[in-house]
Amino acid sequence: MRLTPRPPHRSNGRAMRVALPALALVLAAPPSGRAQERTEADGGGGPLAAALEAHQTGDYGQAVAAYRSLARSGREFPASARGWARSLAATGEYEAALEALDRAAARAPDGADADTELARARGRQLYALGRLDDAEANFRRAIEGRAGDAQLARLDLGRLLFARGAREEAVALFDGFIDFYNRARRLEPAELRAVGAALRYLGARDPDLFHDAVRAFEEAIAADPGDPEPRIDLGLLFLDKYDSFEAGPLIEEALARNPAHARALLAKARRAKFDGSSEALELAQQALETNPRLTEARAFLARLYLELEDVDDAEAEARRALETNPVSLSAWTEIAAAAHLRGDAAAFAEARDRVLRLDPRHADLYVALAQVAYRTHRYGDAVAFARQAVALDPLSWPGMAELGLNQLRVGDLEAGRATLAASFEGDPFNVWVFNTLDLLEELAGFETVESPRFVFSMHPEEAGALSIYATALAEEAFDAMRARYGFEPPTPISVEVYDRHADFSVRTVGLAGIGALGVSFGSVLAMDSPGARPGGAFNWGSTLWHEISHAFTLGYTEHRIPRWFSEGLAVLDERHAREGWGSDVDPGFLAAFRDERLPSLERFNYGFVRPAYPGQVQHAYYMASLLCEMIETTRGFDAVLAMLAGYRDGLETPEVVERALGTTLPGLDRELRDYIETRFGPTLQALGDPEAGAPPGPDTFAGLLAAAAEAHREGRREEAMRSLERAHEIFPEYAGLDAPILFIGHLRREAGDFAGAAEAYRTYTALNENHFEAHMALADLEQALGNDAAARETLERAIWIDPFHLDVHARLAASHETAEAWPEAVRERRALLALAPADPAEAHYRLALALHRGGDARGARSAVLDALEIAPNFEAALDLLLEIRGDPEGGR
Repeated sequence: MRLTPRPPHRSNGRAMRVALPALALVLAAPPSGRAQERTEADGGGGPLAAALEAHQTGDYGQAVAAYRSLARSGREFPASARGWARSLAATGEYEAALEALDRAAARAPDGADADTELARARGRQLYALGRLDDAEANFRRAIEGRAGDAQLARLDLGRLLFARGAREEAVALFDGFIDFYNRARRLEPAELRAVGAALRYLGARDPDLFHDAVRAFEEAIAADPGDPEPRIDLGLLFLDKYDSFEAGPLIEEALARNPAHARALLAKARRAKFDGSSEALELAQQALETNPRLTEARAFLARLYLELEDVDDAEAEARRALETNPVSLSAWTEIAAAAHLRGDAAAFAEARDRVLRLDPRHADLYVALAQVAYRTHRYGDAVAFARQAVALDPLSWPGMAELGLNQLRVGDLEAGRATLAASFEGDPFNVWVFNTLDLLEELAGFETVESPRFVFSMHPEEAGALSIYATALAEEAFDAMRARYGFEPPTPISVEVYDRHADFSVRTVGLAGIGALGVSFGSVLAMDSPGARPGGAFNWGSTLWHEISHAFTLGYTEHRIPRWFSEGLAVLDERHAREGWGSDVDPGFLAAFRDERLPSLERFNYGFVRPAYPGQVQHAYYMASLLCEMIETTRGFDAVLAMLAGYRDGLETPEVVERALGTTLPGLDRELRDYIETRFGPTLQALGDPEAGAPPGPDTFAGLLAAAAEAHREGRREEAMRSLERAHEIFPEYAGLDAPILFIGHLRREAGDFAGAAEAYRTYTALNENHFEAHMALADLEQALGNDAAARETLERAIWIDPFHLDVHARLAASHETAEAWPEAVRERRALLALAPADPAEAHYRLALALHRGGDARGARSAVLDALEIAPNFEAALDLLLEIRGDPEGGR
């Protein structure tokens, strides 16, 4: 089995970037007769084997008791002493483990060099406690005294030296493991794990060695199938090389053997974070239940809290790690990141300097800072930090990847491309980099369309039609928001519009599968095109408006705005733009509010980043928009601007709320809940509060919908209509696909009540921005009722859902021509032409006719000549050309 670069399958048939080829292993194949021995702690059976079994299955209390009994009697030395310390350390009892080693040494058999044989075990406890000089001395003692675990001490010493910046000496120790493997006739499982771990360090210089690390870990698993540790090692290796698929089963197998294994639980948490799962937080906390002093888990939790913009909890977790290990690089790194997010320059400098004094070459400090900056929308900071990582360590491939990806996010495409190419040479396993380089090749073939303040990049097959509407809407949004915010973000704003959702997803996070529709990096926006999703899946016009709003609020606050506030304002800005745009309320949101499942404002970002139930992300968007709506309604938009100014000035949310709104964060939370209660009171009551599994009551919203459906199935139309009307009355803002007002429209239209049906569809389309069929049905009804202007307005709104629908443009063009609205008619004729109609000569002719009627003789002449180039004998076009030539303006 080899660890080879395995980028996600891309099924579009395009050429893939060449992955790293399989190369010969550096490690010699083991002799065919190699014994599959277990570690020395096994002892081949008896009490020692029972103690090991208890340890490997997570019964640490039993393991401690068994090892202690053996060690106190001087039996099975040194395995019993090492096992005693190891089982105590598994639950964070590092000081007790040191005491146990001292006691075991005092009972060691005569002639045993106890201090040497237990030096490595002692060093590991000291290392966990941050006593690095003492730990180093013990590791060296084990090596120099040729202890039974001397090779394992070499690995521990190498790790310690590497973490203190002594890279050359550390690498020399790691290099020695290749010869050690090749010379040995047989290796213990723990030694095979050490070989694999050493090769992981060496892989930064030679990525082929990661294949060999896999081999070593697999041999360790085969040599001791009952030990969870090598499975965790291998799972983490796969995860570090961006392969969550391979990592998952290994970590699960380890947990099946030992459900309480702290390192396995932390590995599972890391995988959950990699996969974007909200379980990461809970899993890390479970790891700490086993070992409350596991500093890696504390630092990991701190990172999760930072990405939630929960700076206080993040710093608290990092400082709890320091209580165990005062020199933890990972903990001080998270403290530095927290200080940076707070804008506390002095605290940041202190934490940064502590890290660099401990390890002057610790590039991971700046990699972490870049990652946190990216997660909190500070893309310029992310570029600066990643650049420092690479300057500190040119072999920091994660730092180089962060630099390249963030260069792209701030719009520096050429520099980003070059950086990512260099990163991929050093780490050909990084699927984010692989996918992004592949995407950049495709993006190079996009068509560029410019307007005064925007530059759009679109797929050539979509640009012709889409740009007609996108550029106009973007400029309208810019003018509206400049007036609203009194601010202009840097221009031109770059907008990348992807015809495939997977490509947009890669542009956003490096992997396919993101659920978002658009993203703003400030003055660089990316989004799905309407062709990237099934018809009617979303409103691309409101999505574009939403992302432009982010450009304004990010720019206004210098990228310090919290996610919940930026998203809430963006949804509210959508509502101000067009009727029906912006998130809608649904029964799930109101039920979550009723059941008190919506987070408080102190933890508002959790709903966006770590949702606790399906649908909470959508509920978070809507709740944030209600909060912004409430602030604007009750205090005026100046209060919103004051909040933005507070974030720009570096204040945290409690200070912003107090300064701008004159209340506390808990007080604002109570205001919001009162606002929701007042606004949706009757609907909340009509939802009912059914017991689990019980059918809805007949007077509840769900009960009325069920009654209407049953009545309709049985042909009781009037009864169905009454239930639907009552359901709409108690929940008039509901815009779902099963909204009662939509079915009222259907029933009225079936009954021939076109005016009543039109009224129902008007109500529904004023709520639902995405329902293409409802818009088309309304346009038909308006036209049948003689409301041509209303029909045109409805068709215009349908274009924001599907701009590639030929019938919509054809109907609009004809209607505008009838109304002699020639600029609009020309626009629609141009759109039809861009959509490759079946009869292009006719399309050019119709465009020429509209241009001519609108007074653009020069444009008309060009268009009619295009028609005649396709069909030279096109009689109507020839007549029009003569008419144009007869126009005094026609030859100009």
